Amino acid sequence: MPTRYEVHHPGVRVWCGNESEGSSSLLVWISRWTPEVIRIETPTVFHRTVWTVGQAAQLRDVLTSAVQTGGESW
Repeated sequence: MPTRYEVHHPGVRVWCGNESEGSSSLLVWISRWTPEVIRIETPTVFHRTVWTVGQAAQLRDVLTSAVQTGGESW
């Protein structure tokens, strides 16, 4: 069963790699002022992200938590 993540601000950082074999991350969070909007801050558009299966599974779980949390009032 996936872990439920706390995606309210400041959110959850999910690590990945990038094309230049460096480390990158996404930040997934929901603001208390717009709970119906899931915000995903991504690395620069000039680098594609590279995900291991484990990292992709964590991203899926974080996004699932965000979808389930979206629209909830605090």
